[in-house]
Amino acid sequence: MVLYSIHVGDARFRCGPWRGDPEVAYLVPLSPASTLDRGALSAARAKLVADGFNKVITGAVGAGECQAMHLDGFMDREHLHLLSRDLNVPIPRRRRGSVRIRRSGNRDHESILDLDETAFDPFWHLDQSGLQEALTATPVSRLRVARTGEIVGYAITGRAGRNGYLQRLAVRPDHQGSGIGSALVNDSLRWLKRNRVSVAWVNTQESNTRALELYQRLGFRSEPTRLTVLQRQLR
Repeated sequence: MVLYSIHVGDARFRCGPWRGDPEVAYLVPLSPASTLDRGALSAARAKLVADGFNKVITGAVGAGECQAMHLDGFMDREHLHLLSRDLNVPIPRRRRGSVRIRRSGNRDHESILDLDETAFDPFWHLDQSGLQEALTATPVSRLRVARTGEIVGYAITGRAGRNGYLQRLAVRPDHQGSGIGSALVNDSLRWLKRNRVSVAWVNTQESNTRALELYQRLGFRSEPTRLTVLQRQLR
C-alpha cells in the first residue's frame, strides 16, 4: 500500500489502495470531525476518482467523523468495540515457562502474514503494505512474536505521548485458548508502562466475542463510544 496525503482546506486524509486493490481506496481522516464538511469530503472523493478508484473504505473512525461521512453518503461496513486500560492498575508478571516472546523484524513478515490470514475474516486480512501501515501508525511501535518452534502469535503495539495502542493481535487458531494471546497483551502493556504510557487502547469487531472477552479479562473496559468502518461507491 503506497500511502499519500490529501489536503482540502483544514481537512487532511491519508489514503492509498485497500489491501493492494487498485480499484478500492483506503481513506483515513487525520483532522478533527469539524473539518469534514461536504465540500472537503467531495473534494477528497474527486481526488480518489482521478486516481482511478471506484470504491472507498475508511479506517475506523469515531462518532463525529462517522456522522460527517454519513451526510456525504458513506454507509457503515463494520462496527468495532473501543476499549481502554488504565496502566496504573497492576499488570501480571510474566510466568516462567510461559510461551517464548521475542523481537521480530522483516525476516518474520511472511510467517506473520500467513498467520494473520488464518486468524481473521478475509475483510480484515493484512498484506505486506497493511502490516507496514500498522507498524508506522504511531511515532513509536514494537513488533513481538510468540513461538513454540513456529510463530503462533504476534502483537503490534504503538505509543504516542501518554497513549498506547494495541494495533494488532493475532494467534493461530489451533493455539487459541492456550494463553498466548494473554501473554502477548500483557507483554505489550508492560512495555507501554515502562515507557510512561498511562492508558492503553484497543478495538475489536463487535462480532469477535472471543477477543472482547480476552481484553476484558486482562483489565480493559469498554468505552461508551464505538468505532465504525465505512464504505462508499465513488462512481
